[in-house]
Amino acid sequence: METLATEIWQTFGHGNVKSILNKQLEANRFPHAYLFAGPGGIGKKTLALEFAQKVLATRVLTTHPDFAILDEPGEIIMETILDFISRLSFKPFLAKYKIAIINNAQNLNVKSSNALLKTLEEASPSSIIILLADTSRLLPTIVSRCQVLNFSPFSKNQLDEFAKSASLKVSESVQDLSFGSPARLKRLSQDKDFFISEEKIVENYKNFLKMRLGEKLMSIRDLAEMETEDLAASITTWLCWQIFHLNENPQAFTKVRALSDSLESLHQNQNKKLVLQGLLLKI
Repeated sequence: METLATEIWQTFGHGNVKSILNKQLEANRFPHAYLFAGPGGIGKKTLALEFAQKVLATRVLTTHPDFAILDEPGEIIMETILDFISRLSFKPFLAKYKIAIINNAQNLNVKSSNALLKTLEEASPSSIIILLADTSRLLPTIVSRCQVLNFSPFSKNQLDEFAKSASLKVSESVQDLSFGSPARLKRLSQDKDFFISEEKIVENYKNFLKMRLGEKLMSIRDLAEMETEDLAASITTWLCWQIFHLNENPQAFTKVRALSDSLESLHQNQNKKLVLQGLLLKI
């Protein structure tokens, strides 16, 4: 079985996280569960996959019998999570450990969260579960059973370095709209339509912040006519923009909380007009 070097990582950035993982790789001792927490598009999944390669000492995960990944784009229901974690009941076939990655873990509902919690409480010493989440919509009891590794947005210098390494030519506007995410920076620089769309969404949010209450309430009808998925995507962009600018205005944390709560309400299929009313009254 080949051995992959621990110090050499292909994933860009996140040196603090890599340092922790390197020490665990050198000792060949790992917690039974991790939570890779941070904004979307920042490299959590890429680093988790590379970490799995190192633990399993393989460059090909797709056919490895001791690796599994759950990559659901929407709500993760109990039946899905039960089917996925059932694979962990078997002993490893080739490696010392079995590794299971759950992407978008913030999309676990109450029932699936409780099903996962039971697995974490009765974790097998030969299993490693890695949760990837971009929000705090996880049960505190789940978080408490994981080693939490926080992934921070990239600084301007880091984005410049990433753009250079990826041979990307990026404008200041593209960099501002990336919100510190290298994946987002790359897409914005290569997809003009996406850049224009995101720029418009951010400008709309800035305009909402300047509006009087009456003007905000009048704008609700147009927003409520959007498809729930599109509305959630827009609010997610507002949230990322607001988080990215918290250093400039720490008091805007109340807006971050309001935006996060509105997304949670949309995921619970609550009435869009009521959600928007509550949101626009708080921002």
